Amino acid sequence: MANKKVILRWFILPWVLFAIIFGMVLLMNKKPPYRLDRYPDLKNVDIAELVSIDKKRALSEGVSNSRNMPEFKKGERNVGILLIHGFTASPFEMSELGEYLNSKGFTIYNSRVVGHGSKSVYLDKLTYRDWYDSLKYGYFTLKNSCKKLFVIGQSMGGLLALNVAYYNDLDGVVLLSPALDILDSRFDFVPIAQYFVNSIEKEYSDTSNLKEYYYGERSVKGMVHLKYLIEYTWEHKDLLKKPILLFHSKFDDVVNYRGSVKFYNEVSVPKELVLIDDPKVKHILSSSLNPRKEEIYKKILDWLEANDVEK
Repeated sequence: MANKKVILRWFILPWVLFAIIFGMVLLMNKKPPYRLDRYPDLKNVDIAELVSIDKKRALSEGVSNSRNMPEFKKGERNVGILLIHGFTASPFEMSELGEYLNSKGFTIYNSRVVGHGSKSVYLDKLTYRDWYDSLKYGYFTLKNSCKKLFVIGQSMGGLLALNVAYYNDLDGVVLLSPALDILDSRFDFVPIAQYFVNSIEKEYSDTSNLKEYYYGERSVKGMVHLKYLIEYTWEHKDLLKKPILLFHSKFDDVVNYRGSVKFYNEVSVPKELVLIDDPKVKHILSSSLNPRKEEIYKKILDWLEANDVEK
């Protein structure tokens, strides 16, 4: 009996522990499983049909709030702006910025990333490739109606905006708090956590009273694909060939602003970085949750016009 205990303690248990630890390391370091690519050509598809398809997809996922639906607004200028919201958010997050730009004559498409604006359970079954692919309707709605096209993304939307720029034709990218480096160290463990828990309740945040537009919990499987998307975006940064304007608050409580600084320093394109040194300005820069939104809106407008935007 004593020999069996010795064997268990000194030979079997160490190998079991080794297998568990090795498996955890593999999970945490698994490479993004999907490659992104150029969107299929939809230039001959009618604009109204593209918008209709996108809205039908939203309805099929149970989106009922009209402010969580994708929205297309024609402007006087022949310049399109594709707006992309962040993880667990909805088009509502970008609506104020979209209204501002549309009032300045821009044609805007406020996109809905699939899995958002309804119930977080939808994120359990979708991948970062699905998120990316879902933006093609807004992209071609603008491409088929405007001569120039820019993309603006908040947080995860910033990552998706970069990938749209990596693989498709457009004229520039605006990044608002791009999710290039998540602050919470527990985020690294979501590939393991997905086997034990489905979702994680959000701690108190500025969006807690906006539950119509933001999920109150985070899908863990969704966070796994957010992690993949972050890694994918970094791995392919050399594909970026268009100008970027990047905003980040030094007091962002979700994403480390140093990730934006690092990205800015490593890409070789015309670029501008605006770091906001104000403790009142946190993660979301695109809406009234940012007390200095008007300054950012004006800076975006000036940058667009400085980048040969048709007036």
